[in-house]
Amino acid sequence: MAYNLKVIPISEFLRSDVSGVVDLKASRELLKGLVEICAKENLDRILIDGREARSYASTVDVWTLANDLGLLGLSREYRVAVLNRPKDDFDRMAFLELCATNRGYQVRAFRDFEEAFTWLTAGDEVGQ
Repeated sequence: MAYNLKVIPISEFLRSDVSGVVDLKASRELLKGLVEICAKENLDRILIDGREARSYASTVDVWTLANDLGLLGLSREYRVAVLNRPKDDFDRMAFLELCATNRGYQVRAFRDFEEAFTWLTAGDEVGQ
């Protein structure tokens, strides 16, 4: 009998499901609220499931959100995984990941929950 055994340590994290239309204002409010909850609960990992959400945000809106992460309370020690399923040709979350990581934040876009969970609960080094 062959088998593969893998131990996955489970860290605590905050999960938020998002649906409907998301714009810059709503994204800012959501992220600020999630960071406030994390601070109260002593958490530094966030999973945002936006696969059911729709966005018409421009590249400038996404860049602005990434630029304002620190103003919204996000520190570079936080790890934020965003699940998305783009509804058009512009993958806003991939662009957010690019802009945020260029600023030293740990933000990653995913399509698959298991990949997001694995990254979110992995070690503390940036890029894992």
